[in-house]
Amino acid sequence: MKTIQQALIDEIHYPISIGFVENVMIKRKLNPLSYCDSDTMSSKEYMGALADCLWSLVQSINFSEADKSFGSLSDKDKERILLRVNSIYNAIGEPSVELEAKPMVYIGDCLL
Repeated sequence: MKTIQQALIDEIHYPISIGFVENVMIKRKLNPLSYCDSDTMSSKEYMGALADCLWSLVQSINFSEADKSFGSLSDKDKERILLRVNSIYNAIGEPSVELEAKPMVYIGDCLL
């Protein structure tokens, strides 16, 4: 049997800090050492944790030197991951996320 923590790490398909995954599981009220089953994997908590971890990949910094990237995702990769992240967030009733913040305009006390 697989733990929730291991199942989550295995679904990400990209190196991610175990400490970060543990923080996400705490935030989502998941016990990392509990055994994972199909009910757990379809729960809002698990799906939210998966989306949070994938979103962290999109937010990661690209490292490059002499036009060579090291262990970083391309912009296309990040766009594909972002589509999956927002699909998951929408499925569990949470708001979508974006790569760039939208500009805000105040008129008087009203935010548009």
